[in-house]
This record gives sequence, structure tokens and C-alpha cells, in this order.
Amino acid sequence: MDKVYIGLEADRLTVAAILVKNKYTVRQGSEKRAGSKSYDYFLEYERNPNKPAVKQEVAKQDED
Repeated sequence: MDKVYIGLEADRLTVAAILVKNKYTVRQGSEKRAGSKSYDYFLEYERNPNKPAVKQEVAKQDED
């Protein structure tokens, strides 16, 4: 998974929505900064593999 650091929550949510719409798996997280009480916020993302669409056939019932 790739990672991108985005400080503002609104920006993270916007980027996450764009990634999801483009078929990415997205996870939000945070890491404590070394030597600080602050946190760095990030999105982890990964492209979903292209899978062929599953075709479901609906059986037609004979009308009497």
C-alpha cells in the first residue's frame, strides 16, 4: 500500500472519496511524531485489481 500524509481532515476525506470513486481501497491512519505529542495523519491506498464482472442470469419463468 502507498501512503500520503494530509494534515487537514477535510482534505483527507476529499482525497479518500476521489480514490474510492476510482476503485482504490483506502485506509485512514495516524502516527505519533517522534519526540512530540503531535500526530501525523495519512491515507493508505491500493488499486483494486480489475476483476471481470460476474454475470448473473435470471431464469425466466414460463408464463401459463
